[in-house]
Amino acid sequence: MAKAFSIYGGPRRSQVGLRRRSGDRNGRRRVIVKTRTVRMAASSRSALMNHIGYIRRDSALSNEDRGQLFDRDSDTADSRPFVEGASTDRHHFRFIISPEEGAELADLKPFVRDLVSQMEKDLATRLEWIGAEHHDTGRPHVHLIVRGRHQDGQDLKIPQEYLYHAVREHAEDLITLELGPETALEVDRKRQAEPASERLTRIDSILERQSDPDGLFELKNSPVDLRAQHAARLRTLERLGLADKRGSGRWLLDPDFKTVLTSLGERQDKFDILNHAIARTGGRRIDADGVFDSADPDSRSVTGAVLETGKYGIMQDRPYIVIDGLDGRAVFVETGSTEPANLRQDMIISLAPANRAPEATDRAIDRIARKNGGLYSAAFHQKDDPRVTAETLRRHVMRLQAMVRPANLHRSSDAVWTIPEDYLQKVQTCEPGDARMRKPFIRIESALSLSAQIKALGLTWIDTFVPPADMLHGFGSQTADAQLMRRTFLAEIGIAPDNGKPLTPEHKAELIRRDLAQAGQTLRQTIGKPYAPSPTRGEVAGIYRGPVARISGKFAVIERAFDFTILPWRDGLEHSRAMAVSVRLQSGSASWTTAQRGLTI
Repeated sequence: MAKAFSIYGGPRRSQVGLRRRSGDRNGRRRVIVKTRTVRMAASSRSALMNHIGYIRRDSALSNEDRGQLFDRDSDTADSRPFVEGASTDRHHFRFIISPEEGAELADLKPFVRDLVSQMEKDLATRLEWIGAEHHDTGRPHVHLIVRGRHQDGQDLKIPQEYLYHAVREHAEDLITLELGPETALEVDRKRQAEPASERLTRIDSILERQSDPDGLFELKNSPVDLRAQHAARLRTLERLGLADKRGSGRWLLDPDFKTVLTSLGERQDKFDILNHAIARTGGRRIDADGVFDSADPDSRSVTGAVLETGKYGIMQDRPYIVIDGLDGRAVFVETGSTEPANLRQDMIISLAPANRAPEATDRAIDRIARKNGGLYSAAFHQKDDPRVTAETLRRHVMRLQAMVRPANLHRSSDAVWTIPEDYLQKVQTCEPGDARMRKPFIRIESALSLSAQIKALGLTWIDTFVPPADMLHGFGSQTADAQLMRRTFLAEIGIAPDNGKPLTPEHKAELIRRDLAQAGQTLRQTIGKPYAPSPTRGEVAGIYRGPVARISGKFAVIERAFDFTILPWRDGLEHSRAMAVSVRLQSGSASWTTAQRGLTI
């Protein structure tokens, strides 16, 4: 590919010369470039690895393909050296580069390499970078990550003007040289398509700028050659309820019309992701509630298999999952600020709207404050509960810090918080846009796929799941078939429910026993002691060594003087790792106590 000459000089870093082009494009092809500068912190290395994992995976062309990264010299770049180097940098840069006619290029990598080469000339330094080419959307694009380090070892500082404009103009120069200038026919086709779009367009920004302070737009203010296009766009906005015609050539724009258009575009993007995810399943439906709204307490709960995980949005930094529901409907779920890193394709999960009820932490804060004249502090908490741990106190303080604005909290210089009488009510009525409130409740029902559960030696999800009567489509139908095959397998290994009846407690206990026996055989080499099954009743004491994840669930490994055993897990137990614990087993329940602290879990 021929290289374009730079219109910028070659001074290093912040001294890069900038000269914005005029509005006349002269046949130049468009390239969308989105840029983000990411500061590195102690936890940023894992975040960067997760991001690279996402962009590599989404570059895959099939389910079997893991996806590939590329760099300056290789089409199969190794990300590990890049991450090791970038983890010591002050920051790095992320780009999404998307030519409008990218589909006409079979390979975007040479184009990106030429673009980076031009950036190196402008910035007077060799850049270390890694990228991934994506063809999973209607418009092919490239994710590019550039280290924030100059070749002399100093921080690489790039002016915002260069990031936001110069990179895009270089990209447009290169793609125009490759494909040739836009023809008049292409320009006309794009102009005709844009006015009817139900998402934010370039025309909308022009309409906003040319409107008066009250939002009134007069068509006579538009250039003569653009009036027809602007009028068509205004008619679309009128149809969408975002503009009100106030006479000949005059429209009053809704103050939030750009925000609404952005939301409409995002919703369409979500449905595009849904369509892409279900393309390989067949027989799935997408309907009006295919986008899960975790902020709406009336949203339906969903159980199903994970079809896809990924990120979307302007910088592709908003995690999402797609679920194949039991009712045969696919659902798009935005997971908020939390990476769905522990979710994998074919896992079975349940999700529900964000829980608006006060958390246990909120109730404890309110209870202690009511006892102390509306005040809360760590000292008051310790007086109320002498057994409270430092970690628990830290969580309560973090909760108060998060609720400062929503609940209008105040803190004195001596770390005493003033808690209003209606604190619990304010917690429940937090604004829906709050990131914490928008995070849906997600529970992993099984880390195993349906097919893997059929012959699994342990208590599985399909052993305990009671299907609804109308579970006839899609994943629901597959689940019903898997349950029938599971019963056949259980009969073959001597666990045979009569006449298709649900498993009895004895059947379930036997499956768990066999599962833990296998775990015991595996762990005996590590622990160096024999495994002993736990009793069903009585007390067990020993040293808690850690958790073990099995088909039947999560369990705790307890080492004793001459052997070890495996017991049911309880939340909070991890704080007692390597400590002496005891557990009382009775009627299928387990009551844990840490011997050193006398803390019951």
